[in-house]
Amino acid sequence: MSLPTSKMRKRTLIIFTCIVVLLAALIVRVGYWQFVRGAELKGYAVEQQTRETVVNANRGTIYDRNGKAIAQSASVDTVICNPQEIAKLKEKGGGPEYVASKIAPILGMEYDKVYTLMTKSNRYQILKKRVSMEESQAIKDLKDSSKYPQLTKEEAKKEVSKFAGVYFEQDTKRYYSYNIAPHIIGFTGYDNNGLQGVEMTFDDVLTGKTGSVLSAQAANGTNMKMQYEEQEDAEKGADVVLTIDETIQHFLEKHLETAVVENQLKEGAAGIIMNPKTCEILAMATKPDFDLNDPNNVSQFEALLSQVQGADAVTDIGGMNDEMVAAARNRMWRNKAISDTYEPGSTFKILTAAMAVEENVVSLNSPFYCGGSLQVEDRVIRCHKAGGHGAETFVEGVQNSCNPVFMELGMRLGGDKFMEYFKAFGLTEKTGIELIGESGSVYYKHKLGKVDVATSAFGQGNSITPLQLITAVSAVINGGDLMKPQIIKEIRNSSGIIKSYQPEIKNKVISKETSDTVREILETVVSVGSGKNAYIKGYRIGGKTGTSEKGRGNDKRIASFVGFAPADDPQIVCLVMMDEPQVAVKYGGTIAAPVVGSIIEETLEYMGIERQYTEDEMKDMALTVPEVRGMSVSEAKNQMVGQRLNVTVKGDGAEVLDQLPKPGASITADSNVILYTVEQEAPPMVTVPNVTGVSMAEAKARLQNAGLNFEISGAGVSDSSGAYAAKQSIAAGEQVPPATIVGVEFRHTSSD
Repeated sequence: MSLPTSKMRKRTLIIFTCIVVLLAALIVRVGYWQFVRGAELKGYAVEQQTRETVVNANRGTIYDRNGKAIAQSASVDTVICNPQEIAKLKEKGGGPEYVASKIAPILGMEYDKVYTLMTKSNRYQILKKRVSMEESQAIKDLKDSSKYPQLTKEEAKKEVSKFAGVYFEQDTKRYYSYNIAPHIIGFTGYDNNGLQGVEMTFDDVLTGKTGSVLSAQAANGTNMKMQYEEQEDAEKGADVVLTIDETIQHFLEKHLETAVVENQLKEGAAGIIMNPKTCEILAMATKPDFDLNDPNNVSQFEALLSQVQGADAVTDIGGMNDEMVAAARNRMWRNKAISDTYEPGSTFKILTAAMAVEENVVSLNSPFYCGGSLQVEDRVIRCHKAGGHGAETFVEGVQNSCNPVFMELGMRLGGDKFMEYFKAFGLTEKTGIELIGESGSVYYKHKLGKVDVATSAFGQGNSITPLQLITAVSAVINGGDLMKPQIIKEIRNSSGIIKSYQPEIKNKVISKETSDTVREILETVVSVGSGKNAYIKGYRIGGKTGTSEKGRGNDKRIASFVGFAPADDPQIVCLVMMDEPQVAVKYGGTIAAPVVGSIIEETLEYMGIERQYTEDEMKDMALTVPEVRGMSVSEAKNQMVGQRLNVTVKGDGAEVLDQLPKPGASITADSNVILYTVEQEAPPMVTVPNVTGVSMAEAKARLQNAGLNFEISGAGVSDSSGAYAAKQSIAAGEQVPPATIVGVEFRHTSSD
């Protein structure tokens, strides 16, 4: 029995409608997967079918001004693993237990730590970043069948297969070849990001663009035998060129290290060397410091501080808790040259003198009288010299670093004018140097009273950073231009210079005439005044001593000296600040001035600036011992006498067979040369006497009486009156041949 046509049509329509609805639903669903979640699903597919490895970019190189690479990156390996792949190898004798037992000792890691990483549920796990070449090669040997000569070929192949889940990624590691200027350079962290210094300030510039390698892998995460690979190269970061000079930086660090130990500096030392014409920083250092290649290790830093403080040296940090270690690291990483404020003391008198000359409140021969103190309102403020300096001119007041003279200058200027110059010299704001951690100054923000002006005029009451002070002093000696200190010279990449940093004048503080006048006065401070200990034969040096209190009512002091040279055309200015010396004499003129003098001497020699000797200096010039061996005694005597040398003949022979000192040695006039006319197995030895602490005449007599020669250095060359022997080149008690030259460094006792 057939259905009616109307019913058939109705059923057909229902079936067709259902099919259309199902097809529409299917189309919508396919469209949803294709268009709405297509990109997401494609990503999942790519993730399952490929492995993307990041290729880290090398950071840019940090150079000194002469192109020496101070900080650079090198390619190293990072060890990674695929835990899922390692797990599948357990049935072949491998697995996480076996692989971890082999890998952990190589990487210097605990077995449990490596095992935990190898049993993660993911397909990518870092075991150790930036391994050493030795560690990398040892793991590569585990994956090389040729490194198993004791096994058969098949056995070696099976052994190697156990490590199929261990891989290498290319990474970069930062190296600091010269290991200098750690507080300037800074260092990088675990992820190669800059954490301190220039590494941090210019992290965006130094950081390159990462690359990648996209390779095929099976669904279980293992590499496919037939695979493709796409690679995007990493791009190296831009390079940063500093203004510092590696050699000059070395000079500064060397002398500061010695100063820390010799003067038992409880809170260390800081120093800056700058070109006063451009304010480019040639060197900057804080001591003690840290190893750039091991910046988290505080042991060496703590050991040195313990040594200078007279405590037992710290050999490890095992007994320190996390808080103590963090505090030690922060102290170790602190750049005293820009972060520590201090009362500059008498070094500030350079600025006060410049203000007074510029404002015509004083002339070179203006008379003053120092009775040892000065009454300012209800306070009696003393001079550093008990009993005072008596009658003196302005120039003599600067040479003597006389507090009453500068208090008078401050009051002549007045509080408003003094603060006007204080601000003009840039001392109310940070310098803006491109380093982190710069501190601002601490100064009077109210209207200055007479007492405030009087004490500020000789460097007390206001606290500034060493960088602020040397920048202001540069303005005094460079013709009057206050400039922004500069630590970066340029930024460049493979295409050329991206950015060049040029000297920047911020303010015109004083006139060139005032600058010339003050510079000439400061030269006399070193030649005849309180800065004699910075004197260097043949070089014209100007400068100013400084000793300031650190707090009130204690014996804590900061000794400092600012020096520049050549005085008539300054090429460098150097500031050294010594924090809390623990020696008997704490004055900047006594302990800081000779350090600056030595730094300036080596720096000028390195820069090729020739010495210009005065007539008096020429008289004390070292002579070169002539060669007289083989001559007759009479000929040898005549040649020695012609060189202004004394002669002692040993033996009754007619010909000179040997001589002491040997030919070519440097020796001063009137020194003794011994001529030997008979063969000697060895000359009799003499004992070096102790000459430290005595006058020049006494030191010379002691050495000559011992049959030794005498060479003068230090302040005694310029003025022997009142000078005492501070060091001798050969320790007392040592046995040396006769006529050996003993160098003696002399210093003047300075009370400022």
